[in-house]
Amino acid sequence: ADRHCGGELGDYTGFLESPNYPGNYPSSVECTWNISPPPRRKILLVVPEIFLPSEDECGDVLVMRKNASPSSITTYETCQTYERPIAFTARSRKLWVHFKSNEVNGARGFQVPYVTYDEDYEQLVEDIVRDGRLYSSENHQEILKDKKLIKAFFEVLAHPQNYFKYVEKYRMMLPRSFIKLLHSKVSAFLRPYK
Repeated sequence: ADRHCGGELGDYTGFLESPNYPGNYPSSVECTWNISPPPRRKILLVVPEIFLPSEDECGDVLVMRKNASPSSITTYETCQTYERPIAFTARSRKLWVHFKSNEVNGARGFQVPYVTYDEDYEQLVEDIVRDGRLYSSENHQEILKDKKLIKAFFEVLAHPQNYFKYVEKYRMMLPRSFIKLLHSKVSAFLRPYK
């Protein structure tokens, strides 16, 4: 199986993937990624789903934090399977991401896309990803599990000022309730005095 993983990531968008995904990752792998966004940009990640075997006392772990030091501020950490998607912003400007598996067993692992956004829009982006409605319905969850639709969502977050243009482009792809949710947030943020 492919054991290759890790690396330096600095583009506007990209993804982290367990070795051999969507096949099972091998035992005893260790991967480290460093995400360093372009200047004045921050990181948003989506974990569409993650499969880690739970029966071996957290032997396989994915962790995201500010740097390699265990005491540095942590954005995300899990050793369990979650089939419900979640989107969140990094709690530090750069991220050190580490995945290790023990020698016991493998599982499907993960593919975690990220996008960087302009720090001026931090409040808007936080507001969107913290809104429970983003995850409330099956078809919203499907968006966060679909590569093409995640790309659409990311384009909006990466450039909210182009939001209205994107809505035209993706109107047929995205559920109306999702567009409504984004619309209310973006409009309120971009035109606060209307």
